[in-house]
Amino acid sequence: MQDTDAKSSPPPARHARRLPSVVREALPAAVLIALVVAATAWVLPGRSRNPLAETTVWSLLILTSFVGWGSLVRFVVAARERVDAGLRAAWGAGLVCFLGGALMVPSLMTRATALLLVDAGVVFAIVALVRERAAVRLRARFVGRFLRREPALSFVGLVVGCVVAVHCLGGIADWHTNPYDDDIAYLAFLKKLSDTGTILEPFSFRRLSAYGGQTLFLELVSVRAAPSQAHTFDRCISVLLIVMLMLGHRRRGRRPAVLFLLSTILLVVAMPTIAINTASYFSGVVFFLALFRTLVWVEERTSERSDVARLAPWKAALPLALVAVAACTLRQNYLPVPAVTLAVSYGARIFRTRGALRVRLAEPFYAAGFSLAALVPWFIVSWQSNHTFLYPVMPGTFHTPLALNATGWNVVREIAFQGNVAVEGLPLETFGLFVVAAAFVREPGARVPLGATCVAAIVGFVALVHGLTQSDATNIGRYAFAFLVAMALAVVLTTSTARLSARPGRLHVAAGLALFATFLQIALSRDKFWKEYGLKFDNVELLAYSRSRATATEPPELRMYAERLQGAVPAGERIAVLVDEPHYLDFRRNPIWNLDMPGYASLPPGMPSFKGSEALEEYYRALGLRWLMWVTPEHSRYHYRRGYFLELFLSEQEIWRAYAPYLVDFIDNLAEIRRRHREVYSERGIVVIDLAEPHAEEAPKDGASPTGDTSPASDPQSADAGARASDTDSQAADAGGKPDVAVGARASASDAGADASVAGVAPGEEEAR
Repeated sequence: MQDTDAKSSPPPARHARRLPSVVREALPAAVLIALVVAATAWVLPGRSRNPLAETTVWSLLILTSFVGWGSLVRFVVAARERVDAGLRAAWGAGLVCFLGGALMVPSLMTRATALLLVDAGVVFAIVALVRERAAVRLRARFVGRFLRREPALSFVGLVVGCVVAVHCLGGIADWHTNPYDDDIAYLAFLKKLSDTGTILEPFSFRRLSAYGGQTLFLELVSVRAAPSQAHTFDRCISVLLIVMLMLGHRRRGRRPAVLFLLSTILLVVAMPTIAINTASYFSGVVFFLALFRTLVWVEERTSERSDVARLAPWKAALPLALVAVAACTLRQNYLPVPAVTLAVSYGARIFRTRGALRVRLAEPFYAAGFSLAALVPWFIVSWQSNHTFLYPVMPGTFHTPLALNATGWNVVREIAFQGNVAVEGLPLETFGLFVVAAAFVREPGARVPLGATCVAAIVGFVALVHGLTQSDATNIGRYAFAFLVAMALAVVLTTSTARLSARPGRLHVAAGLALFATFLQIALSRDKFWKEYGLKFDNVELLAYSRSRATATEPPELRMYAERLQGAVPAGERIAVLVDEPHYLDFRRNPIWNLDMPGYASLPPGMPSFKGSEALEEYYRALGLRWLMWVTPEHSRYHYRRGYFLELFLSEQEIWRAYAPYLVDFIDNLAEIRRRHREVYSERGIVVIDLAEPHAEEAPKDGASPTGDTSPASDPQSADAGARASDTDSQAADAGGKPDVAVGARASASDAGADASVAGVAPGEEEAR
């Protein structure tokens, strides 16, 4: 019996010796899980918190959720393959984009659903941390060794990390929204999606020209962020995703050189901000760069020379389709770029590889099928809203006489304009050097990911310029920002893996050019960089010490719009609105059409223009519309000032000379309709009209303003006279005595968004392609 006990005693001792190693292996993953759980427990309960801290924590949870959803994709397509956190996050964002589009079809993508999507992704991330705790420990050990062996580079990395942190916090705290784009349309899309689960806006030009992926991602942020923090996704979460994609890059087992990584990350956050609204900029860079990185990842796992297990064609095609489709949903002018990228890559693979043609065509067919399946929900919602799923090829509710191509165009003007935009309009001033660097690269693989990315970026740029000839170089450069910057980053990632110990060759020349272009761009951006970062610190300080969110901090316009103005209309009745801030309305109480840019889009048979107010009224009656809400031109603070658009009759840009008469005619028609029908309520120059009742002999009294004053807009005759007042005098005081915005486009020159509008960023031009 004693011998038996003696023989059985060593196993517990060995188990005791193994226990510390097990703990050490699980410790990094356990710490991360604890942080995620603590952040979730803090931010989920609906209570008042500091807005900067709340949105920052929530943004990190959204990023974690993307990694979780991407881990699910990785489990499906390559459970035993290494996929870094950045690539997983991009795949996960693509999957969330598909799920969000599918939920919008039955109008289920509400705020509660957005919260559920984030929570589910966080759970997947925790599961992935538990399953891959050994890999997490290896990453932690690698970071620890690097910090010990390279203290100087670690210090530089810390400085760059601080710059990135300031950039991201500044994006969260940036309260400037563009009144000509965000206030009248994009924020209303976000509110409508959260309230109703979908975005159906047949009269909105901006809705017509984008599938809505950017709005979906903004909804995820809005669960714990105010409308004034709508830049959070593009300038914080997307920037962090770009950094993660760059840090996780591998090519043939080699990591990019640290100098290239740090300088390029600094390039990304140091470039002057060209974003004038909450539309897609850095979010586009994320998915185009992720498409390049996924091509590299797939190439190394399907190459005949690869030592790892070959991926099945459908498994290789699925993540490519997810990130490609996500890019397409952000802006309509992004559509050609992923298509050309995949077409060039698959074409090169077919010609560079051997074997049965059926086998070589399998993956492209899977990619096309998955892409179409992922786009179908967005096609359906676009058709429900605007009777098209491929604008501008299919115009849908678009008014074709207002096409954005310049009149009297020819080949010579086209070539000159293409060159002008390439020289003056590109946001990356050293882009030409990146193109030259890419020309020196010879890719050994069959898929040529860098070549496909470069060809697609150039084709996308040429197509964009060709389709927007009424605009100017600077505005076109904004639309091209995403795929051109992604191409430059792809060049850096490709060339940064060159071995310094190898014999100098073409790749070393390309690496030198890319590094020189990176530092040169940083040097060219230094003045604007310091000015913008000073503003970021100011915004961060303002938000850090602001009051916690509560009912007392709600803007007074919220109750005016949602309770008094909208309350004058029976619940469930449809309203057509033309106001400066429609995002304050309650889209659950009433179905609402946002008229946005009257004349650009409308339901069949088309809204009549230049045919008088009776024709416009009959058109609305035929659609079953009874209630109209609009801001009178003398009270509009931003977009609907009659004098401003009269000035645009003589604009240098054809896009405004063509459109301005439509809006002026529409405003005049509304004034005529107001004289004929009962005004059920008005406040601060915003009126509500009942088209079913004629105007009484005595005009109804105006509703009280929040200050107790009566609105001068109560008299329809005076309102009509004001609509036809001096063409340049639009500085009338509003109901509270606050002076209106100054004349014309100079109204918001201090705002980044309005300033850009002055420079020619058309209120309706945004999302034109």
